[in-house]
Amino acid sequence: WMIPDGTVIQPQSFLLFWCDEDQEQGELHTNFKLSSGGEFLALVNIDGVTILDSITFGEQSDDISYGRVFDGSSEWNFLSPTPGSTNSLSGMEVSVSHNEGWNLVGLPLYTDNTFYQYIFPESVSGTLYGFDGTYIFEELLTEGNGYWLRFNNAGSTTINGTPINELTISLNENWNLVSGLSENVSVYTISDPDGIIVNGTLYGYNGAYVSSIELMVGEGYWLRAHEPGEITLTSGALAKTSSIDFNLKGKANSLTINGTELYFGIELSEREKLSYSLPPKPPVPTFDVRFKDDMRLVNDYGEIEVMNTTETLTILYDIQINAGDQYKWVLNSDNGEDHILENTGELVVPSLDKFILKRESALPETFSLYQNYPNPFNPTTTIRYDLPEIAFVTLTIYDMLGREIVQLVSTTQEAGFKLVKWGGSDSMGRPVSAGVYLYQIRAGEFVQTRKMVLLK
Repeated sequence: WMIPDGTVIQPQSFLLFWCDEDQEQGELHTNFKLSSGGEFLALVNIDGVTILDSITFGEQSDDISYGRVFDGSSEWNFLSPTPGSTNSLSGMEVSVSHNEGWNLVGLPLYTDNTFYQYIFPESVSGTLYGFDGTYIFEELLTEGNGYWLRFNNAGSTTINGTPINELTISLNENWNLVSGLSENVSVYTISDPDGIIVNGTLYGYNGAYVSSIELMVGEGYWLRAHEPGEITLTSGALAKTSSIDFNLKGKANSLTINGTELYFGIELSEREKLSYSLPPKPPVPTFDVRFKDDMRLVNDYGEIEVMNTTETLTILYDIQINAGDQYKWVLNSDNGEDHILENTGELVVPSLDKFILKRESALPETFSLYQNYPNPFNPTTTIRYDLPEIAFVTLTIYDMLGREIVQLVSTTQEAGFKLVKWGGSDSMGRPVSAGVYLYQIRAGEFVQTRKMVLLK
């Protein structure tokens, strides 16, 4: 640290000091004269404001007093009697914010009591979960570990204790829940001598998983490792690796679903794909969206799994890589509705558990007539059909006695994926009664009939 008008204590070093100006000065020593009226000595954080520890001396005698700071910690050891009052350990105070619902938290300071509702008194009882290959219920927080914890309301918690300036964390292969130090730590300053960290896989949580490059004080994070091993976090450490941008916006196609980005349309190696893997799903009820097999990236096909607490989803799409000649990108919802993705756009769709993203031929391979949607319906329904070639098409609605109600299509149409809507009225525009109706397509030699139900 460099303190204005103060003394520098380098990381991993110690300082021996005393108030006898006749002592010989050594390489790692300094001396100074304390005034007879009393003195205040403080160990101050790099910000020059936060007091990590302090000593208050009363009126001085001729006694020599000295202390030593080891390894950058704030534990001051006094090797001879201190004149006046004793060492007053002020420690450190941090404020940790939390959202309503589930949060990822960590222990930001050394404290005597690490019971979760002592550290986070506003938390919901019985909701602290650690991770060891599966979620496990916990009651005590351990420095370096991350945890799920639920709160009924948003707010903040003030925590007092002794600073955590260095941690060595043991990682398992695959995903780990971790936390950092008493100050924010850049992922690029982490000591990873065996290169076990999977780049780009530090994730926090803020209502959804958020990719991060920094471990914030008091928050928990997911981190993935190629294999078991140890990493070390140190306050004030310099960057040990260069920054890498894993954002593929503008380089690949993207779907942003309620603010969470997924990518598609490019092929990566298996090792590169790990940087776009996602942690285990959060506890319910929460929002989460991902491709099957816990991925943020697929090439030309992917099942999208959704956990949601709202009735609709807002989907933004940005197509940078075309599907190719005679192909298109299609987002198919679990209810059978297709959305063609071209250029950029926005969709607001009913919340469903699953969608299918695929690259498919721009022309159907066979004639097909699909079940109308919705069914039953009131007042409008959509009828979809496929034409693999140009054909004269008729699409007719009949009642159950075989009487023609209305002809929706009667024309020659080019090959393609077609749809038409029916609003429950006859050929004269009069509303028809509730009941079961038939709809039939004729296209060349292809004939197919299906049933639908109109409700009133």
